[in-house]
Amino acid sequence: MGFFKNIWDGLLSLLAAILSFAIFALPIWATHQAITYGIVPIWVYLAVVGLVFIGGNLTIAFLRKALDGVAPLRERKRR
Repeated sequence: MGFFKNIWDGLLSLLAAILSFAIFALPIWATHQAITYGIVPIWVYLAVVGLVFIGGNLTIAFLRKALDGVAPLRERKRR
């Protein structure tokens, strides 16, 4: 029965990775479009770099948990 819990936990972590990617990708894309069309100055790319760094790290962490079969809010597998 523990095997199925690990699969479920991995799927939850994969869902968290997809959701975190979507949450960070939309503002990044919108900011890039705003810079491209001249709505905001080019120095706003500094904020985009910060968003890419934070969002990328969070998404990679959730993907690592998904591959290991760990729930999104846990540090280790369930016993």
